[in-house]
Amino acid sequence: MTSLLKKQSETRSEIANECLIPWYVIGVTAIICAATLILIAFLGPIGQEIIKYRTSQSGVWQIAGQDLTNLVLIAPILLIGGILCLSRRDGSKYLLVLTPITLMYTGLSVGIGQEWSNPAYSGNVEDYWWLFGTLVIGGLILLLGSLSMFTEADAPDFKPGGLLIYVGLMTVFFLLFAVMWISQIQQVTNTGDLTDGSYKAAPTAFWTIRYLDLGISIPLGFLALFLMLSKPKKAYSILLLFFGFFITIGTAVDMMAIVQVLNGDMEAAKEGLIIFPVLTSFSYGGLFYLVKDKIRRGVRSSDNQN
Repeated sequence: MTSLLKKQSETRSEIANECLIPWYVIGVTAIICAATLILIAFLGPIGQEIIKYRTSQSGVWQIAGQDLTNLVLIAPILLIGGILCLSRRDGSKYLLVLTPITLMYTGLSVGIGQEWSNPAYSGNVEDYWWLFGTLVIGGLILLLGSLSMFTEADAPDFKPGGLLIYVGLMTVFFLLFAVMWISQIQQVTNTGDLTDGSYKAAPTAFWTIRYLDLGISIPLGFLALFLMLSKPKKAYSILLLFFGFFITIGTAVDMMAIVQVLNGDMEAAKEGLIIFPVLTSFSYGGLFYLVKDKIRRGVRSSDNQN
């Protein structure tokens, strides 16, 4: 019993020493972000429809898919991670590190991606700018705080054999993702619209998502794959951050597609209905690969205590 208390005390001391930002600030920030996501969903198209987004009907359906993902996946991760962090539990960092980029991506894409200059769209989303700003600021705090919780000692031993196959497959699908967006951009620049007319319906959203994906999502993907092969131990926390982004944003994109299809939205990207689910599945597999040793150690520790 004494050794167990000593171990818990040492773990709490390590957490306090490793954090660039105080643990209580990180924990409270995570809970605030979880509450913000829940509030946005409650006020949005799947809730009370109080927030009126300045975008096309297809865009509203996509926001509904994002809100559903926030409710069933991202908010629970933040809530549990925040509570564990406030309880000074070391495992909190494995949850909190999954969310920062997605929080910032969501806040920026919704804020920037509205059709502000199009008189055909009316709404009041600007009245709720502080909610989306909270996601951006909270994501930044969690980014710095969660990364600083990790050390190289947290990284498992990586076996290069299967890793090469995984990286190769992920590379192919990231390339397909990039080609799909670039081909749409070329179509817009050549013809002024997409075949389904979705570009003219929401050009600001089109460019916002393409710039964020081609400038952030896809480069992060290739960087993560490079680090997995070159310096997985040194870059362990960054890998968790990247793959956390891939599974959360990937799940959101898949949910958007489901909502679009259920509503008969012809603007749903046909290629994306194949590419995005595969990328999301591979991302979940990559995250499991990164934490499987931690899970095994946790199960063995639980068995030993019993």
